[in-house]
Amino acid sequence: MIFPIFLLYVVIFPSKSFSYEIDAHPPFASALLVEAETGTVLFSYKPNLQRSPASTQKMLLSLVAMNNVKNGKTSLNDSVSISPRAAGMGGSQVFLAHNEVFTLGQLMEAVIIPSANDACVAVAEHVSGTVEEFVQQMNEYAQTLGLKNTHCVNVHGLDDTPNNQRNLTTASDLAQIARSLLEYPKILEWASVRYKPFRDGQFMLYNTNNLLGKYKGLDGIKTGYTERAGSCLVATALQKDFRLISIILGAKSEKQREQETRNLLDWGFTHFSRVVIAEHDELISNNIIVDWGISPTVETRLSTSIVAILNSQDKTALKREVLLPDRVEAPIELGTQLGHLRVSVRDSLLTNIPILASKPVEKMGLWGKFMSFF
Repeated sequence: MIFPIFLLYVVIFPSKSFSYEIDAHPPFASALLVEAETGTVLFSYKPNLQRSPASTQKMLLSLVAMNNVKNGKTSLNDSVSISPRAAGMGGSQVFLAHNEVFTLGQLMEAVIIPSANDACVAVAEHVSGTVEEFVQQMNEYAQTLGLKNTHCVNVHGLDDTPNNQRNLTTASDLAQIARSLLEYPKILEWASVRYKPFRDGQFMLYNTNNLLGKYKGLDGIKTGYTERAGSCLVATALQKDFRLISIILGAKSEKQREQETRNLLDWGFTHFSRVVIAEHDELISNNIIVDWGISPTVETRLSTSIVAILNSQDKTALKREVLLPDRVEAPIELGTQLGHLRVSVRDSLLTNIPILASKPVEKMGLWGKFMSFF
């Protein structure tokens, strides 16, 4: 019997005795390290402190735009005519001109690779009609993700509003946005590009993420800097068989945010690993006795895959305990829960996984019962 595949992620807190050490006055305002697949928090420092996001806000813009593409409301092949408002946008830009035409995909590249503010305006206008309507979409999407500490007043993250009416986010919220973005392969395809020709080769897009090509497995995602925000970097890297996301907010310089990102990722990849606790369709037992069944035994399997991110101490202390009866009575329907697999680390229960019958066993008829006595 092949069960439907379900993948359950077990989120645990690393042992308190095992942690990333920082100074009393760290060189950042907020920081976070999470494993991308499970969302397990490996390190945090003021993760819910609201900060100006700077250009890391473009991650939420990208998420909203890609969600519209996914739902068929727009296409990356759409032609976008540049408006006067987009052409007049300052700051980091690709110098879009009024009435120039690009595909939505090309404009998204300009948003992700060189962090172009003018491209942000063009994308917003194409997707929602106006920048203001797109900002509303960004805030609504943040609500659907459960991000209570994120609020957008513009699409690009610039400090162009009063301090009491500014963009706000947190490291925790950015981690959730980053995890959602990773569902779109195009994002990492763009975010990992170090440089690329634009406008038929007349202009080059240079990625603002200086760690690309300098840190093993690093392929995104977004940098940011304003006076309010300080120097920020949401980075992700894939090593071995798992992916980490690090967030540094409020560093004093690009060099500092890059070094702290390296430190966090190094620590995470060195001390943690992805552990498959239980496999889909894993055979647990094939010798549970069935009383009065047409088959003398019943086979049991797991219908769920379980993954956890564990440090070396917790991995060594991982324990699986199968809790099943010695015998059961027929009839037994396919998928009947007969017991469970108890998974724990030391004295802490991680999860209980149902153990199900992988084959039905019908009840023996009267003649069969009579013959069983001979």
